[in-house]
Amino acid sequence: MIVLEVALPIPLNKTFYYLPLENINSQSFLGKRIKVPFANRILIGYVIDLKDINLEDTSKLKLKKIVDVVDDVSLITQETIMLSNYIANNYVCSFGEALASAVPISMKVPKRMLKSKNLRKKDVKEEHVLNSWQANAVSLINSSLEKNINSCFLIHGVTASGKTEVYIKSIEKVLEIGKSAIMLIPEISLTTQFVNIMAQRFGEILGVWHSNISNTVKYQLFLKAQNAEIKIMIGARSAIFAPFKNLGLIIVDEEHEHTYKQEQKPSYDAREVAKWRANYNNGVVIFGSATPSLETYKDALENKITLIEMKERIGNKSFPELKIVPLNNRFKSSLFISETVQAISNTIAKKEQAMIFLNRRGYSSTIMCRKCGNVYQCSKCSISMVFHKNPDILRCHYCGETKSLPVTCPTCKSKDIMVFGTGTQKVEDELKKLFPTAKIFRLDGDTATSKKNYEIAYNGIKNLEFDMLIGTQMIAKGFDFPKVSLVCIVDADTSLYLPGFKSVEKTFQLITQVSGRSGRGDIKGSVIVQTNHGSHYAIEYAKKNDYISFYNTEIEQRRKLNYPPYCYIAKISIKNKSEKKVDEDSQKLFYLFKDLNEKYKLDLTFLGPVPAYIVKVNNFFRKHIIIKGKKDNILNLAKSIEDIKQSPGTSVITEIMPSELI
Repeated sequence: MIVLEVALPIPLNKTFYYLPLENINSQSFLGKRIKVPFANRILIGYVIDLKDINLEDTSKLKLKKIVDVVDDVSLITQETIMLSNYIANNYVCSFGEALASAVPISMKVPKRMLKSKNLRKKDVKEEHVLNSWQANAVSLINSSLEKNINSCFLIHGVTASGKTEVYIKSIEKVLEIGKSAIMLIPEISLTTQFVNIMAQRFGEILGVWHSNISNTVKYQLFLKAQNAEIKIMIGARSAIFAPFKNLGLIIVDEEHEHTYKQEQKPSYDAREVAKWRANYNNGVVIFGSATPSLETYKDALENKITLIEMKERIGNKSFPELKIVPLNNRFKSSLFISETVQAISNTIAKKEQAMIFLNRRGYSSTIMCRKCGNVYQCSKCSISMVFHKNPDILRCHYCGETKSLPVTCPTCKSKDIMVFGTGTQKVEDELKKLFPTAKIFRLDGDTATSKKNYEIAYNGIKNLEFDMLIGTQMIAKGFDFPKVSLVCIVDADTSLYLPGFKSVEKTFQLITQVSGRSGRGDIKGSVIVQTNHGSHYAIEYAKKNDYISFYNTEIEQRRKLNYPPYCYIAKISIKNKSEKKVDEDSQKLFYLFKDLNEKYKLDLTFLGPVPAYIVKVNNFFRKHIIIKGKKDNILNLAKSIEDIKQSPGTSVITEIMPSELI
């Protein structure tokens, strides 16, 4: 008798067997999502194989019958199964959980096929003449594509060096040889601009995938990619799973961005998945960045991937002049020093545009009683709530809890409540007072709640409807506006001294990337960086646009402290609503790890257990154990966690090669 082998998206590394529906050919279930009964609930699973067992075994096993079939067509291929096994083995999750990343459970079969809005290709073909740097890059990449050779390239191109045109030429080549392409971008905010550029060149064979599209649209896009009705998929991290059967090229733009690493289980890295898929399909991967991650650049220097340099801006445009100004020169009540205000005023007077960057949203980060010193904290998280204006509310940026701004102190009942600290709302408020006639738009996690606001920001700056764009890191990359001649970084120190081994690298990358938004057209650009730490090497090298010197300095720090890329690393997070149980379970786990390390001579280093940077989030207390050492030894140890019984209510989450340790 034929039974269905089913993978379920649960943290059990095993498959399950179910009986098919009667009077339906068993073969027709293969590769589809189905609904099955499991532990008093109905789950969606994946039929990955068929097994022929005798009737006696069937009765002994007491197999249940499936409830329903979700899909009309098979969604799972041999590549999907092998890729899911790779993710499960390398990111400490079950096969079913990995499969759910590649073929999302949430995709919804539409009752009727929706009419999709076809992207229109531009009728007039523009001539895009490549400079020598671009031509060299295209030649090297296209040679690998033509020879059908699995290759990996790093384009280290300065901001405004024309990397996008190299990507487009490479896509044109891969289409010419009859294959498909995936292009990953780090922020959903970049979608509008990239889609406009790509649609003009490729039209309706382009698909766009990101978290803001509906589950029915995702399903249709999935089928279109599978059936080769579209040949290019552009999108954020999860677009790496686009089910092209003849994949030839994967582009990872701004490869240094932490958004390519998923924090939730399964904590896969889209850059590593890109390498795997390119290898499986004998295709090409292109990583592109003006500020590559230290890990990727080290691989390039060691010839593990091919380094392509693009050292000049298009049209030999000069780099913006970057000026470092000390924050202690500002007026006490102001966010800006006089020099910054004058520069913004001059920019507006010349009918040019400015971008104002601060990587902290909200109005003020702390609310405190002047009388007793009480700080208004979130009731669920061990962090102060952030004050937001219009409407006046307090919001926790970790659990989402909101409360009204207190009239009196909840501790001493004093009415002397003070708000301090700086966020993008406060920046906007001050700039509106300084420049009352200026047209200003703010783009951050609060305003960018829909695709519409991204488009308003993009089109408003492009069409000169705004004088200033204020934003967080989502404006630091990708945006290409010829009239932006000034970039102001309100406080360059916000990420510099966070307790993470990547903090200095991220600071250098942010300053370099946001500075690169200036002077991309025919107007000379300038950048003002307000900081209290202007002599720090991350800021000094960003000022000189000197990636190589920064890399050499920072990589030596990593070597001395034995952090990636000189070791593999895992973060074990222990959570419970009881602080006592978190302490007990983390200690128990720590000493068990130490014993296993000694017993099997794994040569691993353990840090912790230590409280997380934010000790409590959404009523859960958190502690971390950090493990450093060789990849295989860490994975073997991490996989043993699922066999360790925890206290009731304790959860243990393993993140392999996390982007943050805090």
